[in-house]
Amino acid sequence: MSLSEKVVIPFQEEFREKMLSGQKTQTSHTKRYGYEGDTFGAFGATFQLTGVRKKPLWIVAEHYYSLEGFFSPDAFKIIWKRLHPRRGYMGMDKVWVHRFKRVEGA
Repeated sequence: MSLSEKVVIPFQEEFREKMLSGQKTQTSHTKRYGYEGDTFGAFGATFQLTGVRKKPLWIVAEHYYSLEGFFSPDAFKIIWKRLHPRRGYMGMDKVWVHRFKRVEGA
């Protein structure tokens, strides 16, 4: 575990409003982008990672889709396939789940 650092996590423009409004508080990626306590900037705001864990993709899709900013598991899967066209959605793949909160006044 590292000391708190400023990290870079990529986000699609389509997630701007969901992140700024607090509807999206989690992002899953095939690689780890930081550790709990690290901060990152996105869409003019600062966010802090509150947890980073590795989980099977199907768990994220079925149980955490709303934290990812989606209204259903299928909506999550559609976007995952679009963002990962070569591999697609493979439910047993392990992904890094990054939970975060917006840091006000930062």
